Amino acid sequence: MKIISPCRIHMGLIDMNGSVGRIDGGIGATLDHPNCEISGKESNEIEIEFSNSIMNNTPEEDLKSLHDRIYNSAKNVLSEIGQEGVYLQVNEVIPAHTGLGSGTQVSLSTGKLTSSIYGHDLDAYSIAKLTGRGGTSGIGVSGFEFGGFIVDGGHSFGESGEKTDYRPSSASKNVKPAPLLFRHDFNWEVVLTIPKIPTEEQVSDKKEVDIFKKYCPVPEDYVNRFCRLVLMKMMPAVIENNMKSFGECINEIQGLGFKGAEVQLQNSTLKNLLKHLQNTSYSGLSSFGPTIYSLGDKKEIMEQSNEFFDKEGLDGEIIVSKGNNTGYKLI
Repeated sequence: MKIISPCRIHMGLIDMNGSVGRIDGGIGATLDHPNCEISGKESNEIEIEFSNSIMNNTPEEDLKSLHDRIYNSAKNVLSEIGQEGVYLQVNEVIPAHTGLGSGTQVSLSTGKLTSSIYGHDLDAYSIAKLTGRGGTSGIGVSGFEFGGFIVDGGHSFGESGEKTDYRPSSASKNVKPAPLLFRHDFNWEVVLTIPKIPTEEQVSDKKEVDIFKKYCPVPEDYVNRFCRLVLMKMMPAVIENNMKSFGECINEIQGLGFKGAEVQLQNSTLKNLLKHLQNTSYSGLSSFGPTIYSLGDKKEIMEQSNEFFDKEGLDGEIIVSKGNNTGYKLI
């Protein structure tokens, strides 16, 4: 049995103010590539093997982290369904530390495949609880299950709420995944420009937790504007297939609320790349980056990205992808 799951672009957290009694909430979309692909079968113990491509192109520290994440996800799901082991062959993974949701997708893929091998039909939300994902953004969990453009409803906030402070998904254990508010097919092609960023400049783990503490709560005015754009412009634009209207929102929200903080915390080169691409396309930072997603004339976007890479002496990848509207696939 094999599972293939999409990556996701995370366009922004809606409300990191909390004055109405909820925080988080997210907007984003799933894409066909890059993706996560794992094959598996029954076993008496947990066995994990990686393809040569992953072994040769993944730093040792990241490989260990990936192995531990898969092992723990499999172990938690096996415990839930009353089994001892599973053999997993990891063929492809979404690049880590790029803002494309690699951690959530590999955890959910592992859990879904493991349960399915033994005839259990656990949904993404059950697996997310077992594997500790979806505690802030619900885009990765709902995107895994359904694909498409997603808006989620965040979490109750305050003394009696699900969350009492602001923190990323990686530090939000034992918080149930956010409810799905809106889902629609996402039919546009997207260019992913992924510059290679030094490890010390990547935002993850403790650095990410510190950023949430420092920049939240965000001013209510920013949240109000963000909500209006999502409800009255982005969602209708997706339904009406109006890329211009949708793209105008993407460009504007790069300076709003918590997304504005995510953008401003990037190094000057990445911020300049975003501005450069916005001259000829609708472009935004996915999560904490460094991936920039762009809608528009894909040939021109690729040319602009390559031009910037050459000018700045940057290494990286440029990937043309398209909306994924099915979520995971079991084969």
